[in-house]
Amino acid sequence: MSVSWLRRAGLAALLALAPVTGRALEPRFDHRDQQGLLAELGLARDSVVVSGLTNPTIRTSLRLAWSIDVSGEGDEVQVGGSLRLGGRDDPTGIKVLSAVDARYRAYFGSEEFKTFVELGLWSSLQSPLTLGGLGGVRLAYDHSRAWGVYLQAQFNGGYGEARITSVGLNTGVQLRW
Repeated sequence: MSVSWLRRAGLAALLALAPVTGRALEPRFDHRDQQGLLAELGLARDSVVVSGLTNPTIRTSLRLAWSIDVSGEGDEVQVGGSLRLGGRDDPTGIKVLSAVDARYRAYFGSEEFKTFVELGLWSSLQSPLTLGGLGGVRLAYDHSRAWGVYLQAQFNGGYGEARITSVGLNTGVQLRW
């Protein structure tokens, strides 16, 4: 009878500790097996060179993109587009008004704060039409696996109807599921 009582007491103790053990696990902040939407505000200095004439401008933009984990480790491929905010009238045809891009984003870290690097291709859509590469480094804070915010420094350059180089800062939010 005492062995049966000890078994019951041991089982009751394990059941009582089970919820505590479940809470002791670390929460996940990685992006494994997720896809999502990004909304990003950017401030960039564009230098557009057409026929030997340079036209530097400051551009604010809104970028929307879709991302998906392609590696199973949380790294993402993004496809998106951006539009210039304000100052869209351009009789000279030498401002970056809209662009599309495809990027690969590699994350470093699995906690709330993480860094990542982006490499990709971008193209301005309206005159002047260009195609080129982009790169960026970011600091991200993920509130949960479902959403996070980030700050990025970015550089891109392109060639085509003009030569465009841009340096900028972006901030955004990413929703994931």
